[in-house]
Amino acid sequence: MIDMRIGEYHITSEPRNYIVSLAKLSDDGTPKTVMTKAGEIFSERALGYYNSLPQALQAIAKDMMIRGDDRVTSVEQYVQKAKSVDVALNHAVYEHGLELEKQSQNI
Repeated sequence: MIDMRIGEYHITSEPRNYIVSLAKLSDDGTPKTVMTKAGEIFSERALGYYNSLPQALQAIAKDMMIRGDDRVTSVEQYVQKAKSVDVALNHAVYEHGLELEKQSQNI
């Protein structure tokens, strides 16, 4: 099962889907949580359901390009933003892979 965070984005998996959610963040940048009967959960809204992890990552990349405070007014700015999104996604996937490797060694 996938349970990966990329900044304010959260990817989880079910047997047939990958779910991309967008978390509400506190002032310090940590995801907000809500207390329910079942316990504490993250305050998130679903952005979409995808058939594969690459599709989920593409959806996050697209949303990162659209969302944000920076206004893109030139091709050069677009290229820079695309590179920063690519670096962020690659780093998150790498970190998640390291975490899975550690978990498999502890079994």
